[in-house]
Amino acid sequence: MPASNVTIVIPTCNRAHFIGETLDSVLGQTVPPSQVIVVNDGSTDSTLEVLQRYGTRIEVIDQANSGRARAVNRAIPLATGEYLWIFDDDDIAVPDSLERHLTVLEADPAVDFTFAGCVILQTNPDGSVEQKGALPMPDVPDDEMFSRMLEQNFLQLQAMLVRTRCYREIGLLDPRLNLCDDYDINLRLARRFTGRRLDKPSFLFRQHGGLRGRPDALFPVEHRSRYWVEENRDIHLRLRGELALGEYLPRSLGAGELDPPRRRRALLQRACVMARLALWEEALADLRQALVETMPGEPLGAVERGLCRRSMGKFIRFDLAIEGLVDHRDVSRRFSRILGDSGNADAQRIFASELSRYAWAKLRQHQPARAVRALALARRIAGVRSWIPRDEPMNAAMAGPTT
Repeated sequence: MPASNVTIVIPTCNRAHFIGETLDSVLGQTVPPSQVIVVNDGSTDSTLEVLQRYGTRIEVIDQANSGRARAVNRAIPLATGEYLWIFDDDDIAVPDSLERHLTVLEADPAVDFTFAGCVILQTNPDGSVEQKGALPMPDVPDDEMFSRMLEQNFLQLQAMLVRTRCYREIGLLDPRLNLCDDYDINLRLARRFTGRRLDKPSFLFRQHGGLRGRPDALFPVEHRSRYWVEENRDIHLRLRGELALGEYLPRSLGAGELDPPRRRRALLQRACVMARLALWEEALADLRQALVETMPGEPLGAVERGLCRRSMGKFIRFDLAIEGLVDHRDVSRRFSRILGDSGNADAQRIFASELSRYAWAKLRQHQPARAVRALALARRIAGVRSWIPRDEPMNAAMAGPTT
């Protein structure tokens, strides 16, 4: 394969202890990049000295500390490559990553970007390093990438090679976001362009301590999940007002006026997105339209059953959806009423089952309060009064483990 036409952009701030290994990994690719731009975002350690060792092999831009989004945005207009790879200053690229991505993109002009997975690399406070295995990634058809990306971000910029024209068309990273600027721009890419997945991981995703975020909103890495939740909610409330309902469907199904089956599936997909983030006001509105007002009582298809299950699943490590139900009596009552009005046995069974699964998990963890509420809601939904004895399991859970 001839020399690549790839620009790599790396924003960095105070990562002198990692940036050298990162640069070695991208410069040492089996097909090397044609341009590497490093934006030194106001580092106060020896980062600049490390960068100077690479001489003319990299282009360095110095700027006052402004955050990752503004650093990347500073470099993108200067990219000369046909393809753009945005990389982090603490991760490590697999040696043949660029070659594998280019092989797909250059073979098929209809593919706008490629993406792959990663392997977690844990760096401990004592300096020791251990691989933790691959980060799970759902196997999603090309046609469904955007609708499934709405549920969760399974793309990392470090594992994506994108035609530069795509970034120029969709705009730059949003500097108002403290942690989810990558998710936001990946949603814009997936909404408009076609991606193709590669089978092998593309980089080692380093996990380590330290501060994250914009310079005016730094936070410990342990708090990042909270920021993910908050910023995901903001993103999806905005998108709810921007997207046509059909855009919650695979591309092949979303065009034109939606007939009842497609409308119900789109509503359940949007309800799934909202419920996973415990945005229950929006989710309940969609569930009522989907299950009561559209094809009431009609059995759910396999995809729709999957959407109902995933709507009650974890977001990152949190049971946001279920706890958003059981912690708010009014929400749980309205949820139960919608399912009762729907006459949809499939939906009733799935939601009751997911609540029951959660409840028994909490009982095993000796956390009975939410378990009791979840089981009570499951009973109301399913109309079943004899799933468990009323007192014995609860009393045993509250009493703690027996010897």
